[in-house]
Amino acid sequence: MNTSLDRIESTAIEACTAGGSYLREAYRTEDTEADRLEHDVKSSADTASEARMLGVIQSQFPTHRIDAEESGTHAGAGDDDSPYEWIVDPLDGTNNFESGLPSFASAVTVCESADPVLGVVYVPLLDDLYVARRGRGVRYNGRPVAATQAPEAGTETDTYHEPSTATVVSVIGHDVKRDPDHRAVSESINRALESTCKRRLESWSPTVHWGLLACGRLDGIVCYRPDREEQLLGELLAGESGLRVERGTDWYVAAVSDVLADELEDIATTRVDS
Repeated sequence: MNTSLDRIESTAIEACTAGGSYLREAYRTEDTEADRLEHDVKSSADTASEARMLGVIQSQFPTHRIDAEESGTHAGAGDDDSPYEWIVDPLDGTNNFESGLPSFASAVTVCESADPVLGVVYVPLLDDLYVARRGRGVRYNGRPVAATQAPEAGTETDTYHEPSTATVVSVIGHDVKRDPDHRAVSESINRALESTCKRRLESWSPTVHWGLLACGRLDGIVCYRPDREEQLLGELLAGESGLRVERGTDWYVAAVSDVLADELEDIATTRVDS
């Protein structure tokens, strides 16, 4: 047993629930201030949640490096050459939060020598907790889960989770919104998903949807130039939950079945790599 990582895991859970508990109360009371920009929203809830999360992490691991979305890099105290880095996303889904849409989360990813080894997502309004740990799978509210499920009796395995019945999530990074060429590629991907799959969800809170995907509640995901703080956690959830994954230079897809993964890969390669 890796005692150090066990302690890191419990601290990450505590940090996410501390930030998430604040978000839940602030959402219900609407006690926040927001700066609505052309391509994004900055909320006082981001910084308030982050302060609570950093307080938990730094009290337990003061020498660890932290990459926090709002306050930037915290090198850590002392001369300890720790291999661990914490990536803190205090409010994934700020646009949703400030628009009154109940899809947002607090999240932490921990990397060891640049390799993601632990991911925690807390969805405060539902009190849902997802934990992914390298080599130990995914837990949802304390119980092990997997994305892949056996087909129901009488279902042909080659049509199980085929695109025509699939609900697929699309994710883009912040830079896509600011670049006309990137936006055009994103729109092409979206139209292809909508014509191929039953439903496309446009995610403004990727860690929430990564958690649902890891539980098998959603069928697939297509990411185009995704942001690091969400993507590293998502890829850990995908790998540990048994999803089929494929990646290119600027894209990443994951799906619950080979037939769906092949279709999503084809959509991505045709529109991004061509």
